[in-house]
Amino acid sequence: MIITILLFCLGLILVVKGGDLFVESSVNIARTYHLPEIFIGATIVSIATTAPEAIVSVTAATAGHTTMSVGNAVGSIICNTGLVLGVTNIISPSRIKGKFFRLKSLILLAVFLIFSTISYDGLITTKDSVILIIILLGYIILDTYILRYKNNQTSQYKRKIFNLRKKVKTIFFFITGIFSIIVGSNLLIDNGIDLAKFIGVPESVISLSLIAFGTSLPELTTALTALKKGHTSLSAGNIVGANILNVALVLGSSGMVSSLIIERQNLVLDFPVAFLMLLILTIPCLFKNKISRFQSISLLILYALYICILYRIHM
Repeated sequence: MIITILLFCLGLILVVKGGDLFVESSVNIARTYHLPEIFIGATIVSIATTAPEAIVSVTAATAGHTTMSVGNAVGSIICNTGLVLGVTNIISPSRIKGKFFRLKSLILLAVFLIFSTISYDGLITTKDSVILIIILLGYIILDTYILRYKNNQTSQYKRKIFNLRKKVKTIFFFITGIFSIIVGSNLLIDNGIDLAKFIGVPESVISLSLIAFGTSLPELTTALTALKKGHTSLSAGNIVGANILNVALVLGSSGMVSSLIIERQNLVLDFPVAFLMLLILTIPCLFKNKISRFQSISLLILYALYICILYRIHM
């Protein structure tokens, strides 16, 4: 069992580190081929940062472990909102600037409600997944418009001219990043299944907690870095965007591979907790320009209670 735990941890490390390499190299490749800066910010970076969750869930779906696909995506939403935003905003409450955060928050609520509705019959079919992919495309178009409107953000990714050595290095990091995420995903899934059997809990519980926490580490790192630099509102906006992609991209792409099984626990516990967290996060922000410590403490307490209940009912 010690070997299983070590391999599981190795999988987490590979997924997180591979995700970092993949994001950085993806942006550099886009710069190399002079893709529009707005496209880099709205599409390349957004999708690349969600790559760990997407590859883990798609890999699980390919192997027939679709409950892990769902658990990873929904668990990441719960972890992003309850743990990441909870902790960072307790330390320093975020000031919410502009109307686009509110718009994205409402979109997130709508997307999650659509997903919950099509999940009610216990299955996410290929047709359902097409709906999620269409939502993904619509969100990317909207995000492109938002970044074009915010002229100051378009300069974040400046064009660069890379010599042959740097191009080779970028391609190497890109391939290494993808390879690390894929290998790490398989280690996570295979050893996560063994870990679930040893503890005596379903695979979905491991994916909702441990695997979801692992794939959310990039968001946690980004949030803490933004907090250190005083950009707390940036981390809040990034997590709202990541949560939208967890539904539209991660679950949409996983469902295209194999129909996703929705368990009763998802419907009566996981989805309601995730939606309640999103309400606690978004509703107050519609009327005031910050995420308060009260909201953050509520989110963190709800996350802790959820994890306790999750393991309690299966032990």
